[in-house]
Amino acid sequence: MGKIQYPPTGAPQDTAIRQCFVYGEDLQIQFDVSGYFSHDNPDAFDPDPPTGNFVAPPPVVLEGYHAVYQDSTVTFSFVDTANGKTYKNEITIVASKDLCPKSTEEELAVQD
Repeated sequence: MGKIQYPPTGAPQDTAIRQCFVYGEDLQIQFDVSGYFSHDNPDAFDPDPPTGNFVAPPPVVLEGYHAVYQDSTVTFSFVDTANGKTYKNEITIVASKDLCPKSTEEELAVQD
């Protein structure tokens, strides 16, 4: 199962964390602080993860999403409403783990 946590542990704001999911892999999203969550590909996971404001603490955990749109990318964005920090996860969905891009799991500067 792939997990995304906001705020991400040790990641500075204004960076994109690249991750790779395999077709069919489960996704868990955890919000440890309040903020606004959105994404840019409603077909990447089934069902489509909800967007909007999430109030935490206590942590809010969303589960039950499965990567279904292989050979695609989706960007998750989270704005921490307490301090205005923005965090992004760029997820690539592939048919098998050996097809994951070599640059995944690296933090890369966001180009907005």
